[in-house]
Amino acid sequence: MISKSTSFRFLRNLFRNLYFLMFLNGFLLASMFYFRMQSTYEQGLFATIKTSIDNSLDTNDTQDSILLKAMATCHNLMSSRAPVFGGTQVLGPSADFFHATSVDLQTTQGACGSYSQVMALILKTYDYPVRIAQMKAGGTWAAHNIVEVQTGHGWVVLDPTFDTHFVRPDGHLASFADVHNDWKYYSRQVPKDYDPQYRYEDVRYSNWTKIPILFPAAKGILNLILGKAKADTISVRTWFLKVYSIYFYIVLFLYIPIFLFTLRRLIQTKVFPDPNIPFTIRNLIKYMLPVIRQSTELTR
Repeated sequence: MISKSTSFRFLRNLFRNLYFLMFLNGFLLASMFYFRMQSTYEQGLFATIKTSIDNSLDTNDTQDSILLKAMATCHNLMSSRAPVFGGTQVLGPSADFFHATSVDLQTTQGACGSYSQVMALILKTYDYPVRIAQMKAGGTWAAHNIVEVQTGHGWVVLDPTFDTHFVRPDGHLASFADVHNDWKYYSRQVPKDYDPQYRYEDVRYSNWTKIPILFPAAKGILNLILGKAKADTISVRTWFLKVYSIYFYIVLFLYIPIFLFTLRRLIQTKVFPDPNIPFTIRNLIKYMLPVIRQSTELTR
């Protein structure tokens, strides 16, 4: 069995090796380029969708009607792809590991989860506050996912999977609470293909039991800081709608200290007469000045 001290020495020697450090820098740079490229592509996709919706608007459109046109666009885009990709099992790391919202848009593999992700990101391009809601049905949480968006008259509920919305007696879009409190009234507004088990029994916005210890602890802290009522409305999934951007900044966060460490090792190895000489400002100036002078003379 390899001891901890042996493993530590191996890692220490590995990170003192310039060839490995140069490889690691290159890998991280390539990763950042890939994530930035994918992020830009995804941003372009959703900007194009927004432009398409904007082109369908006219002067008679209200905030509610804009939301409904956005939902109809989302539903039409995704429902046409569902029969094609419904049975696909392997799409590579973009779908299995990164699982970006652009993949949900293209494949609809997550069913109602995919519809809600895409709908939420479309609405975010309009700068609407959104949250993805996990509906309870038949006693089971997350039986169906929907989207809630904050408008001038409060939070309203949209179901892009069925292209369904609910209208209150006053003509405004209804909230989850409205539908929950009077399902008999609002059930008359669902389309023919609607699944009757989704009766708006209850809702949650995050599964705080998904990762034991960590998630419950985080929820406890949020309860103390924000208050339980507000913490209960936090939708964690909406934080990860632009997953490629998140990965880019994570890798950037890792890259900066590794780059600086590599630069330090490079100077110690190539500039200092002995790589074991302490890396201090005084030594850096002492050994860099001759190199700078020599380079200046060569360029004359």
